[in-house]
Amino acid sequence: MKTAAAQSMDYRSPAAAPPSWTQFAKLVQYRFESWISDDEEIANRFRAHVVERAGKPGGLPPTLVVRAWLNPDGTVEKIAFPALNDARAEADLRTILMRGNVGEPPPPEMLQPLNLQFSLNLKK
Repeated sequence: MKTAAAQSMDYRSPAAAPPSWTQFAKLVQYRFESWISDDEEIANRFRAHVVERAGKPGGLPPTLVVRAWLNPDGTVEKIAFPALNDARAEADLRTILMRGNVGEPPPPEMLQPLNLQFSLNLKK
């Protein structure tokens, strides 16, 4: 997975972002990956959907960019991602990524949303 810098009207490339922003984006990406990998019903169903649809017409793309906004306490306030062409998979991914706290607050003055690129080449 690759991490992109936070983006708004004042977008900064990853190379120009302060190290604390890059580190926080990596933490958020790690948490999201962990939540997607959890051995629980919704995550298992989402992963099974990704594996079943991989490489098929109308299937999921090989990578997905998730835009994430986080509250000052580290909880996920909002996420956005391109349509997955499956309402249940979209609802499952939204539930997975909105479920928790990443464990740290965003650095002061960090631009949001964070743009996080995920590989959807998952294994069962």
